[in-house]
Amino acid sequence: MEYWQVTVQLEHENDRGRVQKVKELYLVDAVSATDAEAKIYVEFTGESNFTVIGVNRSKILKVLE
Repeated sequence: MEYWQVTVQLEHENDRGRVQKVKELYLVDAVSATDAEAKIYVEFTGESNFTVIGVNRSKILKVLE
């Protein structure tokens, strides 16, 4: 397994009713970029206004708990 950094663009409506685009980064433990993207789609099930705009292999080797 490797860690992948996935960039997701979401559309949120602000207090004034305007739609704003926000980018969020997620660290995903996956075997490939495709697997990381698939895990993001599972995480965002039911959410319609998001787009995966990037998947990059992370330089993080290990996450200690």
